[in-house]
Amino acid sequence: MNDMNKRIRTVIVNERGQIVIPEEVRKDFEISKGSTLVLIERSKELLLKKESDVLESIQEEDKFWRSLSRESLKRAWSKEDDIWDKAYKEGKA
Repeated sequence: MNDMNKRIRTVIVNERGQIVIPEEVRKDFEISKGSTLVLIERSKELLLKKESDVLESIQEEDKFWRSLSRESLKRAWSKEDDIWDKAYKEGKA
């Protein structure tokens, strides 16, 4: 995968809407028969990614959101405890 970021290839869409990914690209990205790819439409461009890479990205993003949610809930619960403590004290006074 020497200068992969600088590589430009053209492909032709056949009558069935299929394209052929050039052999050197398939080798570099370890794409073989039966590999699952994900086609993503974004801002007038098409991205083609390996399914495993997309799943890995989703898992990493999920870890981030779970961590963020956990921290947010800790803060909310600690404030809620303060509110309940205050209400309890005011009710006893």
